[in-house]
Amino acid sequence: LPLNYELDINSNMSRQLIASDSMFTSNGIMDIRSLNDEFLFLGTNDGLSFIDLLSNDDFQYGHPISINFPKGGNPSLSIKDDMIVFSGVIDTLIHGSSEVKGTGLAYSRDGGESWFFLSQPIDSIPEEEMDGFQTISWGGQDILSLSVTTDINNVSYDIAIDDKYIYSANWAGGVRRYNYLPVMDEIKKSWEIIPLPRDEDIDLHCGGINTTEYSVNPKDPSDGGNHNHKGFSVYVVEDTIWVGTAAGINKGIISNDNCINWVRHYQSGLDEISGNWVIGFANQQLNGFNRFWAITWATEYPETNALSYTENGGLTWNISNPLGNDVGKVYDLHTQGDFIWASTEKGLYFSNNGHYWEKYNQFVDAITGEKILSESVFSSYFLETLETLFIGTGDGLAIIDETTESTSIIRFWEASNPFSAYPNPFLINDYNQINDDGHVRFIFSNPNHHDGKIDIYDFSMDRVIQLNDSQLIGT
Repeated sequence: LPLNYELDINSNMSRQLIASDSMFTSNGIMDIRSLNDEFLFLGTNDGLSFIDLLSNDDFQYGHPISINFPKGGNPSLSIKDDMIVFSGVIDTLIHGSSEVKGTGLAYSRDGGESWFFLSQPIDSIPEEEMDGFQTISWGGQDILSLSVTTDINNVSYDIAIDDKYIYSANWAGGVRRYNYLPVMDEIKKSWEIIPLPRDEDIDLHCGGINTTEYSVNPKDPSDGGNHNHKGFSVYVVEDTIWVGTAAGINKGIISNDNCINWVRHYQSGLDEISGNWVIGFANQQLNGFNRFWAITWATEYPETNALSYTENGGLTWNISNPLGNDVGKVYDLHTQGDFIWASTEKGLYFSNNGHYWEKYNQFVDAITGEKILSESVFSSYFLETLETLFIGTGDGLAIIDETTESTSIIRFWEASNPFSAYPNPFLINDYNQINDDGHVRFIFSNPNHHDGKIDIYDFSMDRVIQLNDSQLIGT
């Protein structure tokens, strides 16, 4: 027998051969993106999934499999042409408390036929005399940058793609980019740190950085760092890059030598944006102009959770709140021409002008009567070619056929699992909430279709209730 073996990192692995058909990896749908209107890829709580839109005029569901995928759920997913990138995250215990841990990224340059793995951006331990810092080169200057040597709280929360780079906003890991163009040896390429303005700076230009005072440091300001170096969102359109942090919006212009001149750092209080924690962007192409949106959460009073948008490249900003006077957060935006959908913790909202919003009713399957037992909506995608709206929630996928106004609910359960509770019944105050009432599904194997009963006990082993009104969800 061979003592060791190795898979060629450049080998092509057919998507059809490595795809598991007929179910998603999880019913928690965080992100939805289209690949050439032929596939929808879904970032879920437990790995990448897809919908084949062109198979026999009917949707086929599944999830790709590759040794090059990161572990855990997918906090971000991005697609540009045939380029697909997604990241991974898991929970981990550190000194008795639960923390998030980035598990890396995977990318495909050929629409998912072959995949490459990228480790979570982590720096090497610097020399003792560097006091935790390393020296990086940026715009022809040597700049100090804090060495981020852990993947704890270092998670790729957002990803953007241009013709050369993958951009990743990693919170404690800052903002970085990776040159994905093929070279002879993929392993020799590495993540490049992108300096951002400090909290008090309004701009930062290549070649003009005061290197005696400036350093890249995503620690808290009380510890000598900058909230504006904690990247949470990133968006690239042509030669313009937008980065959202815990301290506002940064607009940069990518120069011919690939350096980035940060021409403006927008902040609540100085500019008309609702809040300084910026978790996402969307670019809406309207008739003759663009409306650029940012999801802006409050970090402190008097900031508010809302949407901020500009129609002139950032010269002026306006605020729109889909939830009106309701207290809640927007998670994701999707635009299609004049139309925009806002996925929020209070439901899915729709607008055709960005000022007046309408809320979708609770999603109910037109045939089975099955409901989405969660107000929160995490993502949406309108496929114009099929006039179909896909809605991602923590309780499954809702699909609305706009031509017939009928709704389908898509969920998958692992038949081999004899019993499961979904979501975690000890966290009903966090998930699957409707009108402040939590919901839990108890799934159990019942091949002979007997009358099922579930007894629920408290920690003293006193029976709280017996559930005996079960519903058949499969054969």
